[in-house]
Amino acid sequence: MSQVKPTRLDTWQITLAVEHPHNPGSMIPYGVWDKKSGGSVDSEERVYYPGGMAPPISLGGRKSTENVTLTRNYRLGRDHDPIQQLIDAVGRSQISIAQQPMDTHGNVYGRPIVYTGTLKTVNLPDHDSEGNDPAMVEVVCTIAGTPSSS
Repeated sequence: MSQVKPTRLDTWQITLAVEHPHNPGSMIPYGVWDKKSGGSVDSEERVYYPGGMAPPISLGGRKSTENVTLTRNYRLGRDHDPIQQLIDAVGRSQISIAQQPMDTHGNVYGRPIVYTGTLKTVNLPDHDSEGNDPAMVEVVCTIAGTPSSS
């Protein structure tokens, strides 16, 4: 019997691969990302109210998955050199995001949760001549269907 262990927000490895904008079918790995938000699966619940004051009946509804946003510190050699490929991929290239759980020692556990869809947005780092916060790059992905862990 496996031991049930809790996880923390920092014990996940999030990776991104994006279809090459000029070579469809070829995926480019963009490595590990620092933050992930979104990706919740929701439904358009429909409720039917029968006559005679009978209790409502849930009919369920179509599922949809929220956009996923990934963020990381912008690094010159890693992010600046291929940034044009990401910009060119917006609105047309397929993506694959893998969310892999890890234990507190950094070892991956089980199968990753995988989101697929299309690259929607690339947000380049903001600029402030008086600031010294980390420069962050952000991508937003529109998710097709629901995530899979199989």
